[in-house]
Parts: sequence; C-alpha cells; structure tokens
Amino acid sequence: MKSFLRDFGCNVLGGLRLAVFMRVREEDLRASWSQLVALIALDLAVTLAGDVATVGLNGQFSSYNLPGVLFYVPLAIIAAWVLCALARRPQQVLPLVIAMYALAIAISVVYVLCQNLVLRGFPAVSRSIPYVTYYGLHAWIALAIAVAAVRLLGMRLAMGVPALLVAALVIGLPMTTIYRGSLWTARYDGKAYGRYQALADEDAFYRQPKLLERELAGLKPGRKGVIDLYFVGVAGYASQDVFMKEVNAVDKLFRERFDAAGHSVRLINNAKTVADTPIASVTALKATLSRLADVMDRDEDILFLFLTSHGSEDHHFSLDFWPLRFKPLDPKTLRQLLDESGIKRRVVVVSACYSGGFAESLKEENTLVITASAPDRNSFGCSNEADFTYFGKAYFDEALRETYSFVEAFEKAKPLIAEREKKQDYSGSEPQIFVGKAIVRPLAQLERRLKTGARRATRTR
Repeated sequence: MKSFLRDFGCNVLGGLRLAVFMRVREEDLRASWSQLVALIALDLAVTLAGDVATVGLNGQFSSYNLPGVLFYVPLAIIAAWVLCALARRPQQVLPLVIAMYALAIAISVVYVLCQNLVLRGFPAVSRSIPYVTYYGLHAWIALAIAVAAVRLLGMRLAMGVPALLVAALVIGLPMTTIYRGSLWTARYDGKAYGRYQALADEDAFYRQPKLLERELAGLKPGRKGVIDLYFVGVAGYASQDVFMKEVNAVDKLFRERFDAAGHSVRLINNAKTVADTPIASVTALKATLSRLADVMDRDEDILFLFLTSHGSEDHHFSLDFWPLRFKPLDPKTLRQLLDESGIKRRVVVVSACYSGGFAESLKEENTLVITASAPDRNSFGCSNEADFTYFGKAYFDEALRETYSFVEAFEKAKPLIAEREKKQDYSGSEPQIFVGKAIVRPLAQLERRLKTGARRATRTR
C-alpha cells in the first residue's frame, strides 16, 4: 500500500510539473492500470469538489452526469495511442495516458479554484470571461499534452505541430463540445417543477384566449379632445419573478399617476399569473395593439409600451414560457407590429440586455424610444428576488414619481443606474434615448394635463 501511495504521489507531482511545461523524465512516472484508476478517481473527486463549491452543500449527487465527466478517459487513450504511433513507440501508451491524466487533473484544480475563488470574488470579471476560462482550460490541456508527448516520447521538435494537432482534435475540441454536467446538483424542487409545468395544465392552456379577450374588453375608449395615455406592459421571461413584479408595479404607477386606469393591459409570462393574466407572446401583443388602435384616438392619444425581459446579443427580446415555443420578438418584428396597428404616437421602453439594438428600428418622428442598455451592453438587476431591475427601479420607481416627463425621467434615472452599477463593479449599461420631433409637443401637452390634474387633486383633499 505504501508503495502504491508513493507511486501515486510521484504521478501527481509529475502531472503538476507537466501542467506548467516543466520536463519530466519517463522514469519519474509510475505507469500501471491501478495508477490510472487512482488518477481517474482523483479527477472525479476534484470535479465533485468543484461542483459542491458551486452548488453548495444542500445538493445531491447526480450519477446521470458521470458519462460526461468520464468522457476524457477514452479520449486520452485514443490520443495517447495516436501520439505513440507517430513516435513509433506503441509500448508507451499507458505511461503517456498516465501523464496526460495527471497533468489534466492539475489544470482542473486551477480551473476550479479560479471559478470558485477568483471569479466569485470579482463579479465583473466572472461575467466577462467565463467562456475564456472554460475554453482556455481545454486549450491549456491540449498544449500541455503535446509538449509532454514530444518530450516523453523523444519526438523530434518538428513533430511538435502534428502532436499539437492530435491533442487539439482528439482532446481539446471534443471536450469543448460535450455536455459535461455537474456531479453535484441542486435538490429536486417539486414546487419549482410545478411552476415550469403551469402553462401545460389543460385548464390554464385553454383559459388563455379568454383571459386576453377579457383584458382587452376592459379597455375604455379615449376622450375626444384629451390626450389619453394607454399603457401596455410585457413581462417576457417566465422563470424569473422580477419581470412580472416590475410590470405589475409599473402598471399600478401608470393607473394611479398617469391617468391610465381603464387604459392599461398586462401581458405576463409567469406561472403565478397564468390563471388570471394573459401570457406575453408576439400573437398576444399583436392582438393587444390592434384592440388599442380600435378604442383610442390613433392621431391624438399616446401608447406607452414597456417591455422587460432578458435580451440576446443578436437583439432578440426573450418571450419564454416553457414548454411553449413563442415566435421571436426582434426589432424588425416589433416595428412591424406597431406600424400595422396604425397607432401614431408611441413611447417604447425596452428593458433588457442589448436592448439598444431596438432603437434604430423603432426611430420615427412620432416615437420616443428608451432602452435600458446600449446595443452591445448588458443591463443588470434581474435577480428573481428583486422587485425591479436597475433600470426599472431608477426610471419608473424613482424618476417617474418625481416628474411627468418621460424624457426628464430618463435624465434623472441615468446617473442613478450608473451609480448602482459602479457600486457592484459592473460595466456600464449605457441606457439610450431617441426623441422624435413630432412626439415632443404631444408629450408636453400630456405632462401639463397630468400636472394640472395632480394640483387639483391636492387642493381638494
């Protein structure tokens, strides 16, 4: 047993040296099948420890992900066989596999420490380079394997390039494409699974058309000679409550402060509201805009469309409620929906990552466009526990409680957002605004009417 442990220590130490491209002699490694099994067990232990550190102790072992974690075993054997064939030393397959496994474990330890100590301690870094660390891990392993093979097998330096190609194609590339999964996962939450299944319930599914019909039937017509504000709130992502809570809060604000009672519609993707609120989809939004166009004065009244969800780098606003698959909502589609409705005066606020990508398509002289971020920037604050995103908190819950001007509120909110992002060491989201020339006067008239109404209400109390 002592000799086995001594040999195991030699292999682990050799792997550490090989991982940092130091020379290791063939006799410094102890090649046997039992040593290979021990190294595989150590690799599993390192992987499990990293997964526990990520998930926390209140988790459970997941045997389903073992094949993905062990996928390195056949790859290492195949790569060692090919490299030994190139060097014409087929008898060295097992020693080379031992070396490859030992160095991969050393690099994996560095990766686990990086993920759970360095990146967790610096949130701005952890958001900006997770893919670099993941792909860098496999690139490092492939390069270390190539260098180790050249040295241990006594290959000519000219064989370094073929060795690197073998390591990259047989080890590096496949490892970046396989779904590894976690050996330690969060415990099964029956309630959470029930939330995901909420829309799949037969009663909820067939109730949706009636809910939308009821919501739209409750809209009141606009008043002649009065600029009425019509509010539509869209919460697109069902798996996080913050978007639902944000739309509900903003809807309440507009009904109470902006005279939108009887003029508001909510479209929400969330299991908690599936029984009483219509879901958010392109089809539902199209029907809503069409109905608004029928009840409002298209040339006089103003539409305020607020969309909040996640967004993608290719500027798609997330409409997601598993297991349904919704049509994608991109800038071109949103502009088309608005134009087809015939609603002339529009205020469109898009709160999502990369939402600035919507601005260019929505620009029009009768439109005010506000986005929570620049086209190439993230926006922040979309944790499930939050009541607002950073943008929503600053713009709606703070700035619009002090002014009736949507433009002035943006100018008030922008530094507040930047301050919160700076405190969290986030890169700035850089909210965007575009004000069409023809929308300025109607917005000013609406602002004056709301101010006058507020003063009268104050005097009569």
